Amino acid sequence: MRKVILVVIMLSSLVVSTTAQQVKWKFSSVKQTNGKYLLSVTGKISPEWHLYSMASPANGPTPMKIKFNNHPLIKIEGGIKEKGDMIRQYEEVFDMTVLYFEDSVEYTQLVRWTGSQLVKTNITGTIEYMLCTNSMCLPPTKEKFSIALQ
Repeated sequence: MRKVILVVIMLSSLVVSTTAQQVKWKFSSVKQTNGKYLLSVTGKISPEWHLYSMASPANGPTPMKIKFNNHPLIKIEGGIKEKGDMIRQYEEVFDMTVLYFEDSVEYTQLVRWTGSQLVKTNITGTIEYMLCTNSMCLPPTKEKFSIALQ
């Protein structure tokens, strides 16, 4: 039993390590006017790998998801925008046409500071995504993030 647990732990570590090597995330914010900030989540995807779009059809691969945690002084304005060279291709393994990105993708979200005085703070959340090559997929990965508003 001890050996089985050790093997499971080692395999889990390998998957997390492999995922981290295949996409590098950068989180940032840019101050706009009237207390607004543009949040940016940018993924640099390793060659031969792709990441599925937020617009991927249901019952297919896990699409990119971004969730911002509630903050009492920050209001989300509009929806998340996805930017990059989206590829639309039929994938036999899913028996459907899927949408994905190679090389890089950027997600932006506009937020507004609702407090009376601006102070340094962070907005937190999670991203969930799935990476594949033409021959294999990694399990969906969920990561926490924190973006400073200054």
